[in-house]
Amino acid sequence: MKTYSTNEICQLCSVSRKQLRYYEERGLLSAVPRQSGNDYRYYTSEHIYEIVAAKALRNINMSTSEMKDIIYGNNDSSIQHSLQQQLDSAKAELDLHLRQYEQSAVVYAHLAEALSFLKLHSISGDVPAPEVISYPGQEIVSISYKETFEDELCMDVEHLPRIQSIAQNVNAVSIGSLIYTTEGHFDSATCTFDQQIYDFKIAIPVTDQNIPCLYYDKIPPFRGVSMLHIGDPKNKSLYRSYMRLLSWAKEHNFELENHSVEEWLISPMITNNKELWVIRIMIPFKNI
Repeated sequence: MKTYSTNEICQLCSVSRKQLRYYEERGLLSAVPRQSGNDYRYYTSEHIYEIVAAKALRNINMSTSEMKDIIYGNNDSSIQHSLQQQLDSAKAELDLHLRQYEQSAVVYAHLAEALSFLKLHSISGDVPAPEVISYPGQEIVSISYKETFEDELCMDVEHLPRIQSIAQNVNAVSIGSLIYTTEGHFDSATCTFDQQIYDFKIAIPVTDQNIPCLYYDKIPPFRGVSMLHIGDPKNKSLYRSYMRLLSWAKEHNFELENHSVEEWLISPMITNNKELWVIRIMIPFKNI
């Protein structure tokens, strides 16, 4: 029977001495004989099979005990169960990465759209005109709070890190994605605002709701009117954008609800340069 020294087996199987010793200590290799007189280890073809198997199983995140069962063929049903578990785990991980990719693609598309608006705005100073839109709806994680329409003390910023943490706990892509929903702070029929305290939600989109979480919510699909706001929303700036949109809708005889969805295409989660913030204001048509 042909035998191999430690250096030979390491070179042949592309493993380090440390890795080889790890396999031995964890029982992934059968007993390694030693030469009498010098106590040197020598390996056989059986050890090559075991090393190759251990490396392959390690690549699919098998535990040591599962690897031993498979390498030594100790339990057929256990082997089948272990392999099925690894297959299910790999599929779940792949599905997660696919959902994150799909969500990232939406985020990046929004960024590209916002950057094109910013470029146009920097050249001409114009903001795209109001338009009629169809919003597809969106699953979200959200936090509810009460505030005035223009929070001069910027207390709402304290909700940002909290909603970001919640989103990350459910594997949502939180880069740039930010949504505010508002309820009842304006009257669309009269184009007036009230500075009292109203209900707001700060939210981040999610692609699914499979991970347990108390903060899941959903914005239903709707048709309505929309326009972009560019820059800092404070100092009545966002208020003026709302007034422009409400006045445009009234001129076109659109009846609107008294709540809105603000989709931030470029948000504080990307840059603290407020001049680069881009918000899509959306107000649904009234259901008749």
